[in-house]
Amino acid sequence: MALVPCRLSRPYNGRKLMLASITCICFLWFYLSFNQSYTSYTSLRAPWDAHDSAGPAPDSVPQDTSSEQWLQKATDIFDDAPLDSAAIREVCAKTEWNANLTFTCNNSGGGVGNQRNSILNCLRYAISAGASMTMPRMILRNPANIADIWNRERISFDYLFDEPHFVESLRLSCPQLHILKELESNDSSPIFVTPEKLSEEITPEGIDHPEEWRERFYGWLSNATDVQKPVVDLDRSYLQYPIYSDPEAFALDFGKVLKFRQDTRVVATTTLRNLVQKFDLHGDFRSPIWNHTFFGVHLRTERDSQQGWPPSLYEYSKYETQSTNYLKQAAASGTTVMYVASGNVQEIARFAEDARAYNLSVTTKHQLLEGADKEKLEAFTFDQQALVDYLVLLKSSDFAGVGHSSFAWNIALWRHQLARQRDHLNGPQLMSDELSQVYGTVRQYLEYACCLWP
Repeated sequence: MALVPCRLSRPYNGRKLMLASITCICFLWFYLSFNQSYTSYTSLRAPWDAHDSAGPAPDSVPQDTSSEQWLQKATDIFDDAPLDSAAIREVCAKTEWNANLTFTCNNSGGGVGNQRNSILNCLRYAISAGASMTMPRMILRNPANIADIWNRERISFDYLFDEPHFVESLRLSCPQLHILKELESNDSSPIFVTPEKLSEEITPEGIDHPEEWRERFYGWLSNATDVQKPVVDLDRSYLQYPIYSDPEAFALDFGKVLKFRQDTRVVATTTLRNLVQKFDLHGDFRSPIWNHTFFGVHLRTERDSQQGWPPSLYEYSKYETQSTNYLKQAAASGTTVMYVASGNVQEIARFAEDARAYNLSVTTKHQLLEGADKEKLEAFTFDQQALVDYLVLLKSSDFAGVGHSSFAWNIALWRHQLARQRDHLNGPQLMSDELSQVYGTVRQYLEYACCLWP
């Protein structure tokens, strides 16, 4: 499904010139999952990941039931099968693979939007180089200070994502790529590289000539080491790879190799079911987006955001600017229920009070869950709780966020795949269509539009 492309400031030759005209944006499909056992790969387990199964998959619910009955019976409405992508297989089949080269990807940090895109970029570079790849690891945010993100311990992939889904999706879609649980003890010491620094130019649209990156990488590698089986540790790669340089079908499929961990999907499903019951909502709950049900808001005023984008310098970091825009949009949407995602509890309460003037009801995941379900939620870390919000907001009738937030962009760009409006980067807001508004100056933060994998 074609979307508005990024306009390249540099020419591509041959096939790449044609591909440059395809979409650069859409986002994600964190609708994902996998309940089968993967017998040839041992799943890493985190201390807080004690469950094995959350019950039947949504497709086990009879399809002749009403959507309301379907929702009541389904345990995990975000549970999709592993990805089997012909487009990715085609790219992998044309790649020259190097059995002696291994990449590690252990430097992804930040929130879920950051983590997701960084891991996907590592994977894309591994495919480009024809390398094997160890299971990605990520930097664990300081639970006592959410603004303390970097230079900290690493945690396993399943901290946020569904590991069996990732492994099986790549087995099906890129069978030449070997995913290793970890390095062998006799492997050589990793050589560190920032992948984008091997390119001559980086613009908001991404690195120049990604089709030449492999040649540049091997040129660098030959000067960096003479060991027969090198291990290369990739630095964090976030908003620098131009997704529009790949075939459109590849770009639209690639992000589906990632899916959130199962327990967060189950809690998100319960949250949505309770939201429907509490506010007596009606609609087609099997649909990707629940029209005429609830308004979704990402209130980005947490400590880490306020430090990175100080309100004194960034207008859209201010609570007043966000709340004013969000409430006006919600009032015009025709819905009366607002689901708010934010780590700033005090300002959620402030927002709920302000919403009363518009006759709008505000709720959150904490208010919609109780008993054992709420205990599960509260056992999650800050970033794991964000996964619940992320999934709930994907379903909202209308959505609002701000432009310096990858979380908001991720949600809005995924939703845009389902929108009728195509000129979403031309105003009135930073990103605008009938399903979502990302507030900010038009054409600002072009790197999100050009370098976030769908």
